[in-house]
Amino acid sequence: MTSPKGKTEASRALALGALIRKCRRERRLTLNQLAGRVPMSASNLSRIELGAQGPPPDEIIERLGVALDTDPGELLHAAGRYATGKTFEETVLARLDALSRDLRQVRGDVGEVKAALTGQKTA
Repeated sequence: MTSPKGKTEASRALALGALIRKCRRERRLTLNQLAGRVPMSASNLSRIELGAQGPPPDEIIERLGVALDTDPGELLHAAGRYATGKTFEETVLARLDALSRDLRQVRGDVGEVKAALTGQKTA
């Protein structure tokens, strides 16, 4: 059974591949021409375009962006990444952790204010 993360990774690979193929065709480049600019093998580039493998490392995506004269950030976004190298999910989880810490702090502060108002001692 495929995990939800696997499905997400596969959909990102397909989205990135379709975007790369679209940009390549708009620039009237063959697989061999683009592969030579990156550099990488044409067969590897074909697998990326077909979404037959997960999105490549950020460095490869950035080199593809430069070779296609397009914004590498757009390609990284299609791959579910940001320039920081973190996935969308990693970014959201980090923000949720920060919010959780802030909430605990606020609860503690509210407890102290409540105790001060009622004349109780805080722990």
